[in-house]
Amino acid sequence: MYPVLFEVFDRQIGTYGLFMIIGAAVAWVVVRLLLGRKDNDIPLVFLICICGGLIGVFLLRPIMRIPEFIRNWEILRQIPFDVLVRYIFGEAVFYGGLIGGAIAMLLYCRGFNIPVLPIADLFAPALAVAHGFGRIGCFFGGCCYGVPAQASNPLAVVFPPFAVGAPSGVPLVPVQLIEAACLFVLAAVLVFAYKRAAGTGLALCLYGLFYSVIRFVLEFYRGDAVRGVYGWFSTSQYISIGLFVVSLLLLCYVFKRRCSIDNSDERI
Repeated sequence: MYPVLFEVFDRQIGTYGLFMIIGAAVAWVVVRLLLGRKDNDIPLVFLICICGGLIGVFLLRPIMRIPEFIRNWEILRQIPFDVLVRYIFGEAVFYGGLIGGAIAMLLYCRGFNIPVLPIADLFAPALAVAHGFGRIGCFFGGCCYGVPAQASNPLAVVFPPFAVGAPSGVPLVPVQLIEAACLFVLAAVLVFAYKRAAGTGLALCLYGLFYSVIRFVLEFYRGDAVRGVYGWFSTSQYISIGLFVVSLLLLCYVFKRRCSIDNSDERI
């Protein structure tokens, strides 16, 4: 829609980047409101998660393309270096950011003996909020667009000729906005869950369970071919399956741990 919002000192300010910044800022507000007290570790862990996420968001696609690079190396080596770098690292993948941020958080917390589960539980609603704003940025940037829709569909959107990435003049399913709406609703649910059981891991588990289902379903309505499809499913759908399984196992652990604590309290 509007990939470039305005220019400052001859530098283009992109809509996608702007909404990522807004999302991160709102996510921090959510963290502070949920925490309700001062904790010197939280701001640093939050920043480390963002740094790990920014690394992971650009690394997942190159990793998934390794077989392609091996098969087509003789062709790829003839491409100018700057063009090749943009081709390899030019696509941002949310799941890569999620994995990168999670690894960064785990490494930091393990290194300084900080409990991981309470912090991850706190960050879950904020992550959903930030991701929702990121998807709005995707819509304005013209990426992650949907499959063609009937012109009579009230939800259909048509990208203008200057849109980057998305086909122009074709009614499309606004997958980005649908996912954003789902993420904002999910964030509200996670805030409620966190307030009911803060630090237990419940909000984290619910995030993994619900978002994996949302993403798995919406992937069928994505029309962009660059996301990587292997067999029946896309890369993100395979990761969604893994996220659902891991979240389900973690939820079982959380409930088992909760029951053990309740039984101990009853014996006392």
